Amino acid sequence: MGENRIQQNEMSRRSFIVGAAAGTAGLAAAGLFSGCSAQPNTSTDNAEKTNSPTIPEEFTDGVYLTKAISMHGPINVKTVIADGAISEVTVLNNRESYVIGEAAINSMPQRILDSQCIDVDCVTGATLTSMAIQNAVSEAITLAGGDPGNFKGYQSPEPKEADVERECDVAIMGAGMAGLMAAWKLAENGKSVMVFEKMPYVGGCMPITSTAWNAQDTIIQKAWGTEQIFEAWSSVEAQLQSYREGRIEPDNPYYNPDMPFITPMFDAARDATDMMINIGVGFCPISDWPAPQLAPGAFSIGGKFCLDIVKNYLTYQLGVEIITEAPVTELVTNEGAVTGLVAKGADGTVYHIASKAVMLASGGYISNNELMEQYQPDELKFPLMGPPWATGDGLLLGQEAGAALETMDQGVTSHYSGAVSHAEISYIHYVCPGVVVNGSGARFVSENMEYKQALRVFKDQPTTDFYWVFDEVSRQGMVPSGNSYRLDYTFLLETGDATEAGNYQELAEKLNLPDLTATLDAVNECARNGAVDEFGNEKLRAMLLDGNMYAIKVTPTPYIAQGGLKVDPACHVQKEDGTPIAGLYAAGDVVGSVENRDGAMYRIGLTQAIAYGLIAGETMSAEL
Repeated sequence: MGENRIQQNEMSRRSFIVGAAAGTAGLAAAGLFSGCSAQPNTSTDNAEKTNSPTIPEEFTDGVYLTKAISMHGPINVKTVIADGAISEVTVLNNRESYVIGEAAINSMPQRILDSQCIDVDCVTGATLTSMAIQNAVSEAITLAGGDPGNFKGYQSPEPKEADVERECDVAIMGAGMAGLMAAWKLAENGKSVMVFEKMPYVGGCMPITSTAWNAQDTIIQKAWGTEQIFEAWSSVEAQLQSYREGRIEPDNPYYNPDMPFITPMFDAARDATDMMINIGVGFCPISDWPAPQLAPGAFSIGGKFCLDIVKNYLTYQLGVEIITEAPVTELVTNEGAVTGLVAKGADGTVYHIASKAVMLASGGYISNNELMEQYQPDELKFPLMGPPWATGDGLLLGQEAGAALETMDQGVTSHYSGAVSHAEISYIHYVCPGVVVNGSGARFVSENMEYKQALRVFKDQPTTDFYWVFDEVSRQGMVPSGNSYRLDYTFLLETGDATEAGNYQELAEKLNLPDLTATLDAVNECARNGAVDEFGNEKLRAMLLDGNMYAIKVTPTPYIAQGGLKVDPACHVQKEDGTPIAGLYAAGDVVGSVENRDGAMYRIGLTQAIAYGLIAGETMSAEL
């Protein structure tokens, strides 16, 4: 059942991308191909003829500009046809994530060019971006009068298998931030380290986060001045106190007021941040965001530069060996102790590694259908948008070695995504202030709720239709210059995620939301009186209901499943009875949220990965 559901989600995304690509008009240079006419025409037939490009009867050389919708919006591609062949493919602009989407942007055009096939292998982990480029080139061939079927039939080269035997002090499965921080500390302490990563890039979730984490008493915070920072974020002790006073939940089955997992996390997050600063990783001024945020800006661009610096420092200065596209397939054990691993590279090389310790830092399991059906079946009401590497490999290997699982009952964490395009839009409520309503147009939750926890409330609604509703003033926040995050959400008007109407009554009618007008009237009444609404929201503002109104159809999309390998605060992987498995350590999403272990809801996974990666490195350094 789970497998069919995921396949349907993937097909809906693919169908949308194909449809979006086919629906865009290609333009050719030097008059070889004309684009859409801007002349008005009241006739539907004439309008279709005017806006539809003229396709030549023969395959025609030229420059064709096409676009397709990908994970984060449109991708514009230039395809040059010369002498009946593809002579150039260039991605002109895009909104894809740095590192991950960038991997497809950088390699797919050359793959298509070299093979003359549009159905070349997609870049692992960047499937949607790869498919968008393929679709854009396919449309260019069609617009040139050619048959895209003539440019299919790609055959992947057969890898040449070879066995390699190696030794090291520590072998690490996964080159996300947990694995990289552990490798850093180990190598600084003189240990030899090999890191195996199944994706073609390093960094794990770093490139798809806001690139901010929760750390206090850092160099940058001290320089900024603690008096400029929110009190609860002004020091490690202040942050721990905020957990004691509200974030850990006494009715949670894992409640522990001593916070043995959370307490060391903040000390390690501070130390890890300072380590990065000392090798040149840039951070933005703190301003109104009290956590360290990577420079030169929010979101994946900061993560890209951080990863470049950290990876180069580890490999060139500390001698850490990082092998990408080499998934770990087996843990080697001897009399109950883990003594190495086996990994298989994309080129066919099989690595047999003997080591004194193995660390699992391979990510979570949300992209594993069977595990989700087993542990999180209630969350499958919505489409999953987890990272492609989160297939539970490390969790399963750990279990084979005798490890127990813990906190598997803590649910999932979700993004907001566009219900039509499936583009991730988790910050829409920050950049476009408004209200969220259900399929009838009624409010049911505070808009101040963190998007990470939204699924807990959304899944209890009888419908999966939800809308983010806002006015013309808030719409200005859809452009990068209109919000402090420099996000561009204007593409939602192109993809069909966003609906525009002349006023709120018209919007309610367009979307068949019978309760919307009464809902927005009540919101305005509450805002004008300065009252707190029934959901405890103190920040409602009056809307311009008689001007243009907008609604974005959103859906919660689970991206992290909580729970994972049982570990102690020093990162030893444990059996059911709490005894450690000799030689085996773990950190990051493979162990789930360490906050859950003390009875707190998940907050910032990047904090946990960076901090506990460092803790794991310190533990292994001391024990080897």
